[in-house]
Amino acid sequence: MVRPLTSLHRKREEPEDDGWLITFADMCVLLMCFFVLLFSISKPDEKQFEKIADALRIKGFFNDAIPTEDPYEKLKKQLTVSLGASGFDKFIAATETPTSIDVELSSTAFFVPGSAKFSPEALPMLEMMAGQILPLAKAEIVVSVEGHTDDSPVNSELYPSNWELSAARAANVVRFLINKEFPPQKLRAVGLAATKPKAPNRDAAGNAIPANQDLNRRVVVRMIKGEDF
Repeated sequence: MVRPLTSLHRKREEPEDDGWLITFADMCVLLMCFFVLLFSISKPDEKQFEKIADALRIKGFFNDAIPTEDPYEKLKKQLTVSLGASGFDKFIAATETPTSIDVELSSTAFFVPGSAKFSPEALPMLEMMAGQILPLAKAEIVVSVEGHTDDSPVNSELYPSNWELSAARAANVVRFLINKEFPPQKLRAVGLAATKPKAPNRDAAGNAIPANQDLNRRVVVRMIKGEDF
């Protein structure tokens, strides 16, 4: 004898109504479009975003994310190699200190004598140097450009002393980097004249030492990580 279906059996066999899923999916799509619209018209603070991302990494988030290469560390690795490959290492020297990476430019090769005007030979070397430095544009860094001279006096209408000459040479390098779209707020130009020689300009008798004077005429592009204006 067949037993009649109870109300409980009939309830279990009835299919569920999934119509709410369509409404829910429509709502999710509309919300996504709304947030995309908000993002497209907003102006996010990139520096603040990077600080938040770094803080999250320190706390253990994003451990599985693909690591991004530090352009400052990359510069340490590539600069000397690039100088050697280009042959510019005769006129540009790169050194590393505990607080900075220093790129030293020989004023004899980069500037017209007694002037802050770039020599024609300087332009390809400046282009190469700028190409190495530009990736640091978004890093927390200061690029200090320091002009140095020997102790031979200058006296012209444009440059009454070595102070004006060294400052003008540093400023021209800064202007070159700005023209290459390096952020001006991360740059500074410093004229030091003959106050910080690498080697004595003169011997004990007061005679000039030309090789040392040539060494002292330089511009140093100093990249200091961890500093910002």
